Parts: sequence; structure tokens; C-alpha cells
Amino acid sequence: MTRSFGKLLPVVVVLVGLAPRSTIGIKPASTAARLPRATVAVGPARAYTHALLIDGRGGDPIEDATIVVRGDRIEAVGVSGAVAVPAGAEIVDLRGRTVMPGLADMHVHLLGGWDGESVEMLGYRRYLNALLYAGVTTVLDTGNVTPFVVQMRDEIAAGRLTGPRIYCAGPLVDGPDPLWPPISYTVSSVDQVPRLVRQLKASRVDIIKAYAGLSVPVVWALAAEGKKQSLRVLVDQTWRNGSPELAAGGIAAFAHSPDFIFGGDETLGMLKQRGVMFISTLAVVESKARRRLQDLAFLDQPLIRDTIPASFLEDLRAQRPSASWERGAKQENEKRFRQQAANLKRLFDAGLSIAAGTDAPYPGVFQGEGIHHELELLVEAGLTPLQAITAATANAARLMGAGDEWGTVEPGRVANLVVVTGRPDRNIADTRRIETVVCRGRVVDRAGLKYTAAMDPGFRPLSAVAARR
Repeated sequence: MTRSFGKLLPVVVVLVGLAPRSTIGIKPASTAARLPRATVAVGPARAYTHALLIDGRGGDPIEDATIVVRGDRIEAVGVSGAVAVPAGAEIVDLRGRTVMPGLADMHVHLLGGWDGESVEMLGYRRYLNALLYAGVTTVLDTGNVTPFVVQMRDEIAAGRLTGPRIYCAGPLVDGPDPLWPPISYTVSSVDQVPRLVRQLKASRVDIIKAYAGLSVPVVWALAAEGKKQSLRVLVDQTWRNGSPELAAGGIAAFAHSPDFIFGGDETLGMLKQRGVMFISTLAVVESKARRRLQDLAFLDQPLIRDTIPASFLEDLRAQRPSASWERGAKQENEKRFRQQAANLKRLFDAGLSIAAGTDAPYPGVFQGEGIHHELELLVEAGLTPLQAITAATANAARLMGAGDEWGTVEPGRVANLVVVTGRPDRNIADTRRIETVVCRGRVVDRAGLKYTAAMDPGFRPLSAVAARR
């Protein structure tokens, strides 16, 4: 969610205390222990054979690979013929297809309207479906109503709701004059930080998001207190993203590509030495420049057409840049897009780790399809297709401290897989040619994820009504 993100939304949402726990059927958000994750009954294995394998670690693909999955885990991986296929295993011959890890979008908002300015909490089911349909098996929600997103996360983890794994920041932690009051906790002094971090820990968020209105001392205090509670800090401070002053406080990552590179090689070396990561989000800057909307043929792609209400797409078509008053902002944002893309490549070349994220939803930035376009923008910025895929797999897992759990196709990792036709290691657009999605060991019914009015009538987003300061 960027600072230039539309208008304030005076929404009051109360999701706790609506009914006794026995009628809701889940633990309250204040419970410190996580709900147990749903498990897949361990039965006969499934062996995916003779596939081209992109394992997510950035190396050359394995040309003829076999992946054995049992339950929700990957049991064995290797060259076909060298991997023992268990007796009784289901054999899935993937000759001519490519297998890669399930994709991760490390910057989404599961309550945002398609226009980047409104709220659409009733559309969560369509958002979750669109993500899985596009092969996105993990997301990081970087700003939301805490009980809403925590409940959604827990229900997916328990197997009662279909969707990708969710990590969440919960609220934006902002200064005394927050840009997004309905989803913000405000801090005006360092003294408030310890109590706030304890509250966030009790709410069971996965990461802390430090937003635009915070001073450097407050960001440093958040990082210090977060470390005590095993909560990392993600910073979104618009033009200060990438600031070595902020990075020196012990933060984990910046939520967007930087507008500026602060200093030279010495600064880049400091960021690398501290392990500071960056989430790419080139798609959202492109959206502000209306660059993608110049040719709306992309709206007919299956990942969009099959998951978005037609009325929303018609509204989007009406947003094509045409008015003269838009031209100045459009040109400025086109310049900003080019600069951020160049800066991202410079960070990558300096050895910093990039995780892919979109900041969806925005005009032309969709849940699910957006990460495929983000990968295309990363390649346009100068990364190779394999490097871009790594940003949405292994690097994403590293951002969440889960590199030994998911993000790569290796024994012991969660069985999140995407099967595509084509060679995405050579042509990044082939990530869109999805044939099968496996999420936590289960083959996803993609046909059942397509948008229908019976599933979701296309609830109208709540328009922003309060003037921005």
C-alpha cells in the first residue's frame, strides 16, 4: 500500500465479540498459540515423473526429473531413474511440462478494492480463489484489519477455508496522523512501542509493518522490541525506502523498490551485510503511470478473465489515461517506474535479496495474475527468468524466515507445486500457462475456482468518501 494510495476510508469493522466462541468455532485472535495446521492424510505417494524441474533455488533446471509427494510434503526429488518411486504410488507423467514451486506474492492487501482506493472485504473468497487459480500458494498481507486477516489465515491453516497460506502484518504502524486510520495503530513516541509490540504479538501477526509517518527512532524501537518478540519489521516509507539510516536499526526489509539509491557501493554493502531485503512491487508503480492500460488486450488473459467480475473490468476500461490533467502525473510516474526498475537491478547486482510482490490490488494489478506480471517486469528490469522465479519462491520464503519449510522443490519442503506448459526458464510469460496447481500436497480443483455470480455476485467495493489531507 503506497502513500499515494487514494483516499481515506472511514470504515469501522468489528470482528471480535460478535458471538460466543462456541458459535464461531475458532480461537480468538488474542490466543498466543497458533491453530494446528491442517494435515493431509498420509497414504499412497504420488510421483510426478519426466518433468523439467525449476526447483526455485536459481540453478539450471533438471531436464528429466521425478518428484515424489506424500501427504503434504515432498518426499524425494531427482533425475528420473535415480529416484525410487514407492510401490503403489500414483504416477503422473509430465513429459513436455515444467514443474516449479508454488509462487508467492509478498505484498498484497486482501481487503483492497480493484481500484487501489476502495475497500472490498466481501470479495475475499474471490481473491483467495484467484490467487490459487494463478498458482500462488503463499501471500504476505501487508496491511489489513487484524482480526479479519488473522481469522482468514487460521481458517486456511486449519483446512476449513480454501486458499493460499497467508502471512500477515495486521495493522499499519503509523504516526499520530495516519494515512489509513481504519487499519492503523498510531505511535507518537518511542515510549509507546513496547506495549504496542506486545499487543501485536498477542494478536498473532507474522511481521510488523512500519509505515510512512514514523520517525527513525520509532522505527528503530520497533525493530528492537520486535526482536524480543520474534517479530521482524518491514518498512514502507515511500521515498525513504532503502534508507541506510532506517536499515541500521535492524529492520528485515523494505516493502517497495526504492525511488533512490542512498549513497554508493558502501551503502549497498551495508544493506547486504545486514541482510536487508527488498520487495519488488514494480507493478504498482507501473499502475500509477497507467502504463499497462495503454493496451487493454491483456484483460482477456485467462488468469484475469476467469477470476474477475465483468463489471469490474468494464470499470477498469473506463480508467484508461485520457484526461489532460492526468498527463503530468502520468509522466512523473513513468519516470519513477523506470527509476525503480533500474534501482532494483542495481540492488540485485550488488548481491541484495529481492522478493517478488505486487501491492495488489490496483488498476491493472490483480490478485493472482499480478505476480506473473511482476515476474515479467523483473525480467524487463534485467533479471533472468530463473532469477525472477527465485524472487517469488526461495527468496519469498527467506523473507518470512521459512526457507527450510517452503519455496523450493526439495525433500522435506511443503508440497506446493505449479505445472506449466512451456519453458518459463527461457520465456517468463510461460509461468501463466498453468496446467496443475498442488497446494500442501493436494491437487487444486482449478475449474472450481473460476469466478461465478453464484459464488460471488461481484460485491461493489466501498468507495472512499473522506477527503485526504
